[in-house]
Amino acid sequence: MNEPGRVERREIEIPDPGPDDVLLRVELSGICGTDVHMYNGGMDLEFPVVPGHEFAGTIRNVGENVEEDSKGAEIEEGDNLAVVPAMPGGSDDWYARNMPGRPRLSKDPDRFGFDNVDEQYAGGMSQHVVLPPKAAYYRLPDGMDVELGALIEPLSVGMHAFERSMQPGIPHIREGFGIGRSVAVQGAGPVGLFAICSAKAAGAGQIIAIDAIDERLKLAEEFGATDLIDLTEHDSDELVTTVKQLTNGNVGPDVVIEAAGVPQAIKQGLELPHDGGTYVEAGHFAYNGECEINPTRIVQKELNIYGSLAYPPTQFESAIELIDQLEDEVPFRKLFNYKTTFENAEDAYEAQESGEAYRATVHPHGF
Repeated sequence: MNEPGRVERREIEIPDPGPDDVLLRVELSGICGTDVHMYNGGMDLEFPVVPGHEFAGTIRNVGENVEEDSKGAEIEEGDNLAVVPAMPGGSDDWYARNMPGRPRLSKDPDRFGFDNVDEQYAGGMSQHVVLPPKAAYYRLPDGMDVELGALIEPLSVGMHAFERSMQPGIPHIREGFGIGRSVAVQGAGPVGLFAICSAKAAGAGQIIAIDAIDERLKLAEEFGATDLIDLTEHDSDELVTTVKQLTNGNVGPDVVIEAAGVPQAIKQGLELPHDGGTYVEAGHFAYNGECEINPTRIVQKELNIYGSLAYPPTQFESAIELIDQLEDEVPFRKLFNYKTTFENAEDAYEAQESGEAYRATVHPHGF
């Protein structure tokens, strides 16, 4: 991507893998809302950039000093990997030194798919990527299709958003999430769907999916939603009342997760949890406008509000395990409804932006 809205196929030199590196043959790379923002000029990047941060592939070469992936599993040529796009930046970063439990707060990370390719790294829309020692990557289980590896990154986003609601508390008196509790998710795109299946796996008793597209609501049910609400059938106040009436006591869900990426959803979403409940904001990784809220309502409702910024690298291990556990009952593969190659990459961006694609994927070597 030489500039927003203009992509081209170009041959570039990749560095020879060193003894501490892994050479990965990329099998596919997903396009998400953040990629669309990039394509439309909504991110401040130093071009040219080889995009692609949701990618998976097969090991072509393992450096002589490399024996394990980031969780300690042995790796060898031919194994499939999912790759964490963000890597640690400079050691002078205050957050890296003082808040190591939140690595995504680092102010100067190196990133596959976002950095200037002449100075740093190519992203997943490449035939091959060299993984340096500071990269985090996770081996996929034997028998797991490498295509599912491209879902590990967005699943980590949705899973982390849900886990942000699981703060320490006393679940049986509704302090913190617990088994049997109620969850509502605003937005049934991929991140919302992944938050839904995470809540299901964690034991939620009720999961309410809210969206304006009937097809997505039906898919949300397949991912674990117990109740479906079509935004187009309710005005704002009526929708809040409808959600509350679905819950015990008509007071609202214990947890609400915003994954729609629409600013106005936040104003409405703050009214959905019961008083003393939890609201998690995950849908605005990139700027998408603003909305006006009444801060008095936050005080009156005594809400717990959490922002969810992507995920820590170790979330990949949990996400891989979740797909491995749920693959037979959750239709993850239905998300791959738009596949293309380098030649039609621009069409993939358009399909993702229009909503035609749940997750458009670019396959560097064809399919």
